Amino acid sequence: MRFSTALLFVSALLPFAAATYPTGQSNCGNDQFKWGNDCLPKGGPPQSTTTKPPNGSDCPPTNYYWGSKQGCCVPKNPPPTTNYPEPQCRKNWTWYPALRKCLPTPTPPSPPPSTPSKYNGNNGNNGNNGNNHYKKRTHKSRSTLCPTGLDACPIKGLAANDYECLDTYTELESCGGCTSVGKGQDCTSIEGAWNVGCEQARCVVYTCAAGFQLGLDRKTCISL
Repeated sequence: MRFSTALLFVSALLPFAAATYPTGQSNCGNDQFKWGNDCLPKGGPPQSTTTKPPNGSDCPPTNYYWGSKQGCCVPKNPPPTTNYPEPQCRKNWTWYPALRKCLPTPTPPSPPPSTPSKYNGNNGNNGNNGNNHYKKRTHKSRSTLCPTGLDACPIKGLAANDYECLDTYTELESCGGCTSVGKGQDCTSIEGAWNVGCEQARCVVYTCAAGFQLGLDRKTCISL
């Protein structure tokens, strides 16, 4: 009786496993691969036919897109065959395997502001000096677009004066320069890449999707 119960439990899990992980056998076409119960196009569908994830959700930019039918992020290429890392979300986003999508990374609550001392120490002179220092800091922040070490990159599709401050030495989508103005490189656009990084303003490929081999320069994935 216990053996029969165990068999029923295992058989109940099989549909869940098949729907969650890619299967080895496939009845898909040559230009497709099996992912769960679906046949997905190798390389992903044309960008013009894809839809954006719902508000508050995102997909890993390197090798995923939003699958409207599946209601989650699906890969453009089959994953590496063994020990492949989790999908790589954008900065300040975290991958949730159960939901198969990226969600905003929770931020810890800010500590309450400290109460300033009422004692000025020198008949109010320190308060005046503090005001002068504040004015200098305000003037400095207005004279520069971004803090030191960050580049002001225009945001495509928005007004000319809209920009974001990026560290182009580590930013995946603007590695080595602002790609919105034709500089640097978008590491997430490397064909066949599964996980990538931006190290010292240069794209580096860590893992390639199945069907691709890591190039000797660690900057490309070569189709097999």
